[in-house]
Amino acid sequence: MASCCSGVSLRSCFLSSDISPELDALWREPPYALAGANEHYPGNDIMTTGKGEDDQPPEQNVEAEPEPGPEPGSYWKEKAAFCKGSTVSLAVGERFSSDVLLLFRGRRRCSGEPDSGLQEALRTRLRVVESNSQDVIQLFKDLSARLLSVHAEKDRFVITFKTVEEIWKFSTYLSLGYVARSLENFLCDQTFWLDSALLSDVEISVTVDEEHLATLYLGLLLQEGSFFAKALYNSEHAEEEDLVYRKNDLLVVRDTGQESMWEGALLASCQHGLVPVHSMQPLPYPFYQWFLRKYPVTAGSPLVTKAQFDHPVVTGTCVALVDHNPLGLDELQFSRGDLIEVVGFLLTGLNVFIGRHFSSGQTGFVQKIHVRPENVRPLDGQLVFLSEEERAALSQINPCDEQYHTGLLNKLSTTDISTVYRLDRLDESDFPYIKNQPKEEPKPPVSARQSLFLEKSDSPSYPSSPRISLYASQSLLEREYEALSFSLDDTFKEMDEFEEDAAIFLEECSCDGEEAELCDPTLTLLNQDHFQEPFLELYDLSYSFLGTSFSGFQEEELLLHLESARETAKKTRMQWALRRVCFLLGRLCAKKSKYSQARVYLEEALGVPVNGFADRPLLIALYTNLTAIYLKQRMAEKLPLTLEKACALMLGLPQHSFCSADEFEVLKLVLRRAVVEGDRHLEARACYLAVRLFLRVRKPEDALPFVERLQFLTVSLSEEAGRPMAPVDLNWMLSRLYHRKYLPFLSLAALSLDSASDRGLPDAFQKIELFIKNSVRLNPQWREGTSLVPAQIVVYLQQALSIAGGDGDLRTQRDLCMSLACVYQQHGALGRAVQSAQRAVFTGAGMSEEEGFEASVLLAWLLVLTGEAEAAAVTLRPLLQSLHETDSPAQRGVVYNLLAMCLRKEGCVREAGRHFHCALQISRENGNKRNEALALANLGCLALSVGAPRLAERFLLRALRLFQDLAETPTDGEHVQAFLWLGRSYRDRGRTQDVRVSYEMALLIAISAENLHSQMVVAKALSHLYSDLLLHGQCIIYYEHCVALSRELKDKRQEGEYLEILSTLYLSLNTEKSSRKSLDYTKQSLRISIDLGKREEESETWLQVGRIYYLIQEDELADMYLQAAVKTALRVNDPYFAMSIYEEAGDVFFKGHRNRLSALPFYRDGSLPFARSVKDVQSEFRLLSKLTELLMNQEQNDDALQYAVLAVQVSTTTGDRLKERTAFHRLATVYFSLRQFELAENYYLKSLSLSPAVLKHPREAQYFVKAYCRLGDLTLHKLKDAFDAAGYFYLALAAALEDPENPRALSGVYAKLAEIHANHMPDVELSQGYTDSGQALWDQPAGHTDEPAGHTDEATASPGMQADRKQPGVPPGSTLNEHEDETGTQNSGLSQPPCLNTHFKTCK
Repeated sequence: MASCCSGVSLRSCFLSSDISPELDALWREPPYALAGANEHYPGNDIMTTGKGEDDQPPEQNVEAEPEPGPEPGSYWKEKAAFCKGSTVSLAVGERFSSDVLLLFRGRRRCSGEPDSGLQEALRTRLRVVESNSQDVIQLFKDLSARLLSVHAEKDRFVITFKTVEEIWKFSTYLSLGYVARSLENFLCDQTFWLDSALLSDVEISVTVDEEHLATLYLGLLLQEGSFFAKALYNSEHAEEEDLVYRKNDLLVVRDTGQESMWEGALLASCQHGLVPVHSMQPLPYPFYQWFLRKYPVTAGSPLVTKAQFDHPVVTGTCVALVDHNPLGLDELQFSRGDLIEVVGFLLTGLNVFIGRHFSSGQTGFVQKIHVRPENVRPLDGQLVFLSEEERAALSQINPCDEQYHTGLLNKLSTTDISTVYRLDRLDESDFPYIKNQPKEEPKPPVSARQSLFLEKSDSPSYPSSPRISLYASQSLLEREYEALSFSLDDTFKEMDEFEEDAAIFLEECSCDGEEAELCDPTLTLLNQDHFQEPFLELYDLSYSFLGTSFSGFQEEELLLHLESARETAKKTRMQWALRRVCFLLGRLCAKKSKYSQARVYLEEALGVPVNGFADRPLLIALYTNLTAIYLKQRMAEKLPLTLEKACALMLGLPQHSFCSADEFEVLKLVLRRAVVEGDRHLEARACYLAVRLFLRVRKPEDALPFVERLQFLTVSLSEEAGRPMAPVDLNWMLSRLYHRKYLPFLSLAALSLDSASDRGLPDAFQKIELFIKNSVRLNPQWREGTSLVPAQIVVYLQQALSIAGGDGDLRTQRDLCMSLACVYQQHGALGRAVQSAQRAVFTGAGMSEEEGFEASVLLAWLLVLTGEAEAAAVTLRPLLQSLHETDSPAQRGVVYNLLAMCLRKEGCVREAGRHFHCALQISRENGNKRNEALALANLGCLALSVGAPRLAERFLLRALRLFQDLAETPTDGEHVQAFLWLGRSYRDRGRTQDVRVSYEMALLIAISAENLHSQMVVAKALSHLYSDLLLHGQCIIYYEHCVALSRELKDKRQEGEYLEILSTLYLSLNTEKSSRKSLDYTKQSLRISIDLGKREEESETWLQVGRIYYLIQEDELADMYLQAAVKTALRVNDPYFAMSIYEEAGDVFFKGHRNRLSALPFYRDGSLPFARSVKDVQSEFRLLSKLTELLMNQEQNDDALQYAVLAVQVSTTTGDRLKERTAFHRLATVYFSLRQFELAENYYLKSLSLSPAVLKHPREAQYFVKAYCRLGDLTLHKLKDAFDAAGYFYLALAAALEDPENPRALSGVYAKLAEIHANHMPDVELSQGYTDSGQALWDQPAGHTDEPAGHTDEATASPGMQADRKQPGVPPGSTLNEHEDETGTQNSGLSQPPCLNTHFKTCK
């Protein structure tokens, strides 16, 4: 992208008067340099302005001629590189990036302070939706941006733009607040919309890099070839190829490759030539570029004269500065000093206004330069540029033709709570509420719920709710453009006199010759010297006079008739008739695009010497139509005669009535003038008229850009003036326009921003309908009944409720409260649902008893769901008493059914059964099969709750037979629940096969009804069933179905839980294929944990992936995922959690058979420092023990010694003698491995000295046998002390004798003693005795033998030993013969027997 000027900064290109806060994201002072920074331009850096913002005030920049900039510098030499490159850049070289960062922040509305809780929730939601990138892409596609990437952790989106139009639309949405509100609608969780306090306190703000976006915009202008610019001053001198222009001329320019010159063409004259770059200012707003490109204007605009007015739009009185004798018939004559009242508005952007002479009362055109303000005042702060009538009419315009209907609203608000029984809940595993698949049911008669608007004629005490038939009676809401239509049929349909005149008006005169001319009724009617209401049909936009006043003529015949009337009017000097006939002839010619003929007729009409302001609508129509024709025919020489007056009539008089679609030609010129002069009040008024015109001719797509611009101008003008509110809120109109263009995100954003306070109840219901329709577009599942109603609808229901409360409409208030209660119930906000139902009951109490019944029953049902059975019973009992006096059996049955639920929860089983039976009898008497089935199912539930499964089975089977016959009614949820209860009755009696059949039947029903919630409940029950039966294959199938349902419901939390279960199940199959399947599911669960921002779960899932990789022998990947687990754990800022993750990561290698040394850094550098920092001595001891064992197994005994010594030191602080004994035993083993046998003997004896004095179980003697045998071997073979060795073996013999169930150990001791007395301490008799004893033990049956001393296994371990082996930090599988470990030491529970002590001392 090339730069647009050389030697001049953008401060001189973009004058401050032209730069308004339109999307502060685009322009804000100081603007950005296109040149003027060339001396700093290194070729690849972003340019900076030549001067700071404070160097020169913006006001001086507006008036002063720009100073010559420095010589064209290096940028223009680098422009060739841009032209060849593909990257959009503007005076910034090739490194300029077209990526734009969009940051979002959650903050408090009142203080603007960040809200960390909301921000984290937004990040979590973004991580969730990021996995389904299509939703995010569609969001930004609606916002006219191209999404490149999402960075949830950095709270940003990266977007880009490829065209100026994309930047224009996005910046418009950004300034109107639609980008922030769209993100709010997209990212906020459903629970956010249910909390009204939170909703009113927090919001989302978005920011972009304004300089970057502005630079990108200017670069795209150049890239697209040509764009529009404004001349900053008059051309100083012209060479042959140079273009001559004046200050503020509009040009279309393009870069021709020259360093300091562009090629330009004047819009007014289409003359071409070269223009200096530094003298051109590109129009700053993308809207201007779009408008001038789409609606080119070739005529020039006269210069606006300066005047002494302080405000752009004023009313009041002025004083004449000169004597003025009018040249035109419609100009006002006045003398110097005369007071002139402003009629309508005086716009300082126009040269002419309409004034009324105070003395004479005459009205006419006044030149603004001929007066000075005397007693003028600006418009009211809430109007800015509109009259009160215009503002009210604009807010009521409906721009769309779409007819609203009741279907979606009925689905939300109707309820059968007063006629259909409800199903009880046995426990928390049942459905929280039955949500059935909506099906078409017979609609209630209209008389049951007639519309509010249909009952007005009957004047009832309380009009019925518009809930059902509101949109069927939308005639009040759907009268398109009624505020702007003018029709004689509507105005005079009740005037019989006019009906008679109309007939005469249309008949051919029966007179002959001159009499015929004199008695022509057409001329008689048209010759009124003042305006009359019937004349409106002659001037309106729809040519309605062709179908009313002149309905008997074809157009050609009418032209001939009017031409004849024109000649007659001339002859008879009927001036007003002549003017009106010429005008009609001009209109008909213009309708046929015969503009030259039309111009002649209209000029003749204006030349008729009458007081034009006596018929102001005709005068407006004449000037606007004639000026439009001049513009179409490019008759610049005649424009000054009519243009200013036409502008004054169109823009200066409120409630302008359009006569022709060609009037937009005038508005185009006015808009261009507003662009040149920077007059945003004039621009706003022109946009307002353009909106009205396009909507009037049913072109809403053409109106949309002007509505957006007008909304921006109203807001920005109000902000500049310090007013708290805009003059008119167009968000309601924009929402409907966006809906028409199928832009649901924008439609919802505009709808949520609508803050107009004059909305009525019909508007409130239309907003609900519009919200539902756009929500369905974003989530089609809601239309299909597979998803809940969006919780955001609560906002619009509450708005409608507030309006209904102000109107005193009790019935509508009650219905809206019930709708709110239903929505709250669906989203699990039962507390708020109860509050809404209580308000519905209170409101219904002011009406008839029948009206309050439905609300009371709903309240009772909600109280049952919340567990407040006693309060529900208090609500229901008065209803039951009142119903005994009426003939309402269905309602009585409903109350019996709910009251029975309350009694069951209160423990009154017998009373509950009696009430259920009453409900059953009533349903049978009425022939209501559905209620009968529900009552039977509730009786089955009652039987299950008291432990009577056989009785429950009988009730449930009867209920299921009835449900089977109700396939066409919405009962699938209830049908499914009955099957689940039937399965439970079978389970209680051990009939597993029947349980399976019941559950699978329930699943088939839920699938056939496409009820996702029911499928989820049943699939989960089936999974648990097969898990209990250890049928993992079937269990996996149903859990996979749960995963699919969770994805369809977009419930990431449940999906992650089921994925973890599936991973565990596949891993338990213990095959390579199943392990890899487990790995895949664990990775999917990991992605969800990351999306949900649950750091602890994420870390544990990283750890599980590492474990699986280790199992499938991919150690490098295992180590990588374990490292990721600990890094994630460190971000949790919980030292205990980080310590546990480090230890578990080390355990993966420590407990395995490969690369065990890889556990060392996790223990030594991770867990151990954390354990010391939090002073967790138990964990520290365990880790030191693991480190010792690990290093010993790797034969790194010197390092192991350090940790063994530390373990001994720590063990003394744990207060656990078992851990202390274990530490000494392990230290002795290390010394033994280091061949320091004296120290080893010392610490073995220290370990034995810490043994308990009482033997709890004979098998605990095994540790003493092993320990003394080890000491005996050590002293005999290493220390060469046979005497001491014999003593240790005698102690081992005493310990072995305490465990008669282990003869092998005793045999081993006998063998050792026999060896000593045979070889080291010769005693043949003793040696033979010990040999015979040992042999006798070996000869015992195999069932009574055990392993030799020094060996043990799990089966022979004592209970204490088994418990010790389960302790963390005790590595399994080690024995005293192989570096005795903690396990062996902890098995000790036997003190030295006194007899052995005595014998040992004797031997000594």
